[in-house]
Amino acid sequence: MLKFINNLKQVSAIVTCLAGITIYGSCDNKKHDTEKETPGAVEDFIATAGNSQVYLAWNPPSTNGSSAITGYEVTMNNWTDRENKTASQLSHTYTDLANGTQYTFKVRAVNAQGAGEESVQTATPTAGSAQPSGDGNVGPRSNTHDDPANGIYVSPNGNDTTATGSVNAPYKSINTALAAASPGATVILRSGTYREGRDVRVRKSNITIKSAKGEWAIIDLTTYNPGNEEHSGVEFYAEDNITRGIVTGCKLQSVEVKGGFYAVSFETKWEWEQVDRSGASNIIIEDCILHDSRNDVVKVKPGCDNITIRYCEIYNSGREFSGKSDFTTGEYNSEGIDNVNGDGMHVHNNYIHDICSTGIYAKGGATDVLIENNRIERAYAAGIMVGFDTSPQYFDLSVNPQYYENIRGIVRNNLIINAGWEGIGLYASKDAQVYNNTVVNAVSGTLKYHSPIYFGVATQDYGNPTGCPANVNPNIHHNIVSQPSTYNNRIIDIRYATGVYSFGLSALSGNPTMNDNCYYIDGKSATFTDNRPGSKLVNAGLAAWKSHIGGDTGSLEVNPALNADYMPANTQCTEMGITISLKYE
Repeated sequence: MLKFINNLKQVSAIVTCLAGITIYGSCDNKKHDTEKETPGAVEDFIATAGNSQVYLAWNPPSTNGSSAITGYEVTMNNWTDRENKTASQLSHTYTDLANGTQYTFKVRAVNAQGAGEESVQTATPTAGSAQPSGDGNVGPRSNTHDDPANGIYVSPNGNDTTATGSVNAPYKSINTALAAASPGATVILRSGTYREGRDVRVRKSNITIKSAKGEWAIIDLTTYNPGNEEHSGVEFYAEDNITRGIVTGCKLQSVEVKGGFYAVSFETKWEWEQVDRSGASNIIIEDCILHDSRNDVVKVKPGCDNITIRYCEIYNSGREFSGKSDFTTGEYNSEGIDNVNGDGMHVHNNYIHDICSTGIYAKGGATDVLIENNRIERAYAAGIMVGFDTSPQYFDLSVNPQYYENIRGIVRNNLIINAGWEGIGLYASKDAQVYNNTVVNAVSGTLKYHSPIYFGVATQDYGNPTGCPANVNPNIHHNIVSQPSTYNNRIIDIRYATGVYSFGLSALSGNPTMNDNCYYIDGKSATFTDNRPGSKLVNAGLAAWKSHIGGDTGSLEVNPALNADYMPANTQCTEMGITISLKYE
């Protein structure tokens, strides 16, 4: 009988709960109707260590709880102390930390009901963590790479019919040698010029192509142009013709490549209409001279990941357009290095100069790209762009549904001289870090586009209204911008664009994290502009800029007194700009 009564009470409770009336016990749906909820955990929380500092960034939680997010709380000592951020502030930098000590950082969102679930990251600042890798030399090093005993030799005087690939019986054609090579082979080029009549195509993994030690080989495709085909000087094909996986683990070493639609390209399965959209990956280009391409000098296509380009000289892109009267305006699409959605690219210690448009950009959702120790001169458009403008079909929406052009890109210790547009531009980037760069005489071209440090918008073919995000969480510090007296524009400009879609496009969400930069215009005051309607600032001075963004502490408006190596002689600018001189010798 007692069991029956208990069951009856349970049934009564269920019935009355469904009716919205509590007679017996508690009702779960009544509880959910009345109880207020705090936010969920923030997303994409990162902690990036530097020299005595750690940079934190995050995205809003997927659930706000029962009311809007009002801000964020950040701590490095388990909430004994905390930093309070507004709802639009999605980053924080802790400074004056002890190098070599591991810190635990926590962040949580807050709404009207209180603080939500915390997210945790650890990081250990070190004196070297903010320093670039590599040395101060840019461009090719001496060809001292050893030749393996089992290398396959090629010579302009070789004979493909009688060749064995030995040093005494070399092939004449590089492509013939590649066809005979097994995965893991080294193809050794004797001095001279090779004209293959088409691209040198690598279709096997772990292949190295190099000049013989102490010699110099040239691959010349300047005279090949059948029907405007995209034949590159050297092409790393998407599919390994033995394993049918991707081509991976290859090297191009101490070789000069001139001409071609691209001098060097990395091919992809992106548009093969199959599930696998990867491309040639894990490839090193080092100590090469790459130049006089018809379009981009180096092309990294979607899905081509972990490409390293180091100690190269790259110049004279866009030869297809060189006869145009407006060739030097920067408006032709022919970069020094053009990366469209290739993750993990590392570009360092290169000398990049006389480029038809931008020196280097990484866009289309390119993630974890590191650009450091490069000397870039006379790019007719920008020196370096973190993101830019990509057609929507080249984004991987499974990992980047917001269409960010660049994610977690780092630009550090680069010297950029005489760029036609901005020295460094950020376009639809997420969590970019830009530090210890020196920009000299930017916006020096005929069109005078943008500003030395520029926040731009991505229009994404003017047909992607669900994309085109603003830059989010940029961290910009310890840079030097030095402009001549002829410069009459802003040092920093944040764009807001109308007329692209039915709504305006903003170049920045919230405010940037900035500190310890040096700004200088010879004989003039530096000015800063924010064109966003909700936070308008026009041609304001440094003090107003600092107040406007609530940051850029430690930044100065002084003459850095750059020496012949573009290092600051003014002690006020110590630790600003490039930290090692970048010389081409």
